[in-house]
Amino acid sequence: MQTNQKPTYIDALDSAIFTYIQYGDYADRYPAHTAQAFPQEFYDELRTASAALFAVFCKAAQVFQQAPDNFARAMDMPEELLPYLRIPNAFQLPTWLSRLDFVLDEERRIRMVEINADTPCFIIESFYANSIAASYFGKKDPNAGALAQLRDFLAQIHTRSCPPVADLRTRTLTPRPFLFSCFDDYPEDLATTRFLMRLMQEGTAHSDIRFRSFYEMEIDGQGIPFDDNVYASALYRLHPMEILIDERTPDGEPLGQMFLDLYQEGRFALMNPPEAIILQNKSFMALVYALAQTEQFFSAEECALIRRWLAPSYFEDDFPALADGTYIRKEIWGREGRNISVVQKQGSIPTTAFKKHPSNADDIICRESRAAMYQDFIRQPRFMHTADSGTMEGCLTLSCFMLFGVPSAVGCRFSPEEIAGTEAYFLPLVVS
Repeated sequence: MQTNQKPTYIDALDSAIFTYIQYGDYADRYPAHTAQAFPQEFYDELRTASAALFAVFCKAAQVFQQAPDNFARAMDMPEELLPYLRIPNAFQLPTWLSRLDFVLDEERRIRMVEINADTPCFIIESFYANSIAASYFGKKDPNAGALAQLRDFLAQIHTRSCPPVADLRTRTLTPRPFLFSCFDDYPEDLATTRFLMRLMQEGTAHSDIRFRSFYEMEIDGQGIPFDDNVYASALYRLHPMEILIDERTPDGEPLGQMFLDLYQEGRFALMNPPEAIILQNKSFMALVYALAQTEQFFSAEECALIRRWLAPSYFEDDFPALADGTYIRKEIWGREGRNISVVQKQGSIPTTAFKKHPSNADDIICRESRAAMYQDFIRQPRFMHTADSGTMEGCLTLSCFMLFGVPSAVGCRFSPEEIAGTEAYFLPLVVS
C-alpha cells in the first residue's frame, strides 16, 4: 500500500497538545484519515448506558468494600492496597474520572467490555481532536460542549481539594498547590497530564497549579513538599495504583505504602482516589454480572440494563461450569490488550484459539496477574477506514467518559484486529 499524502484534519491538530500523532516507530500516524458517523440516537444510548452501568458499578463497589479482605484477595487485589480501599473521599464516589469501553455485536448493539476507572487516557483524542475533525468534515460533533464540561469538572475538584489557607496576620488567603504528575518520558501520559492541568488552570482563577515528574517527586512526614516550603494539597497522578503500591525507595523502603499512609492521614487528596482500583480490577465486571443473575442485590430494572449492555462476564473459578462456546480470557491487571486470549470451550478443557501479542508488549506497564476473568466472545461487524498506509478493514472500540456520575465525551478507536491494542488508530466520531 502506498502512503496517502493528501491533506487531512490531522494537519489542523495542534502538535503541542496532541504530541503523539506520530508515535514511536509505527509506520502510520496514530489518527485515521476518515471519520465514523452514527446518528445522534446512537450517542444518546452510549451515554445512557454508560451512566446506568456506572451507577450499578458504584453500588457494587459498596459490596466489595463491605466484604472481608479475603474476598478482595480472591479477586487478586494487591495485599498492600487493602487498608486504603475504604477511605471516604470528597465526592463519595469510587472514581471521579473514568472511561467505559464498548464494542458492537453483529446486530450493532453496544456491549460494555472494559472500564478504566483508575488512570484513563484517550482524553485528548475525545475532548479535543474529535471536534477538530468534525469541523474539518463539516459534520456535527457528538462532543459539542464536552471540553467546557471537563473544565468545570476539574474546577469542582480544585475547589473541593484545595481550599486556601487563611493567614490571620495579613488577613489574606493563600492558594494551596494542586499537583499534576506522571512519568514525563511517556509521551501520551505527559500530554494527557498537561492537557488536564491547563484546563484546570483555565477554570480556576488565581490558583496554584503545578507539574512535577514522578521521577522528581519527594515525600516526607508532612506530605509532598515543594522547594518553596509549601505542600501539595491534592495530586492528579497518571500512574496505575496497582503499580504504585509496590514501588520502593532506593533504600528499599515501601514507597507506595508510605505515600498512601500520608493520603490516609489527610495530607493530600488524590485524583483518582485509591478505591478506583476496585472498578479497575477486571474481575469486578464478573462480580456485577453475578450479582445481576441473583436478582437480589440489584433492582429488576438494574438487572435488565446489566444484561442489556454489559458483556456477560465470569470469574475464573466459574469457567468450568459455563456452556461450551467461545470466550475471551483477560488477565485481571492486563492493559492495552496484553495477554488477552480467545478460547474455545468444549467440555472441561479450553483450547486457545488466539492470543494477543502487542508489538510493544515490553513497554506496556502493568502488574503481573495471578488470576483472570472471562467474557462471552462478541463477534463484531467490520468497518472500512483509511490510515496513512491506505484503506483497511477493522473493528471499533467505542468509549464514553464519566465525569463523576455524568456521561461526557465519546471516542472511538479502530483496529484491524478484533481485540484492540496499541496498534489501534484514533478514529473521529461525527453525527450522521
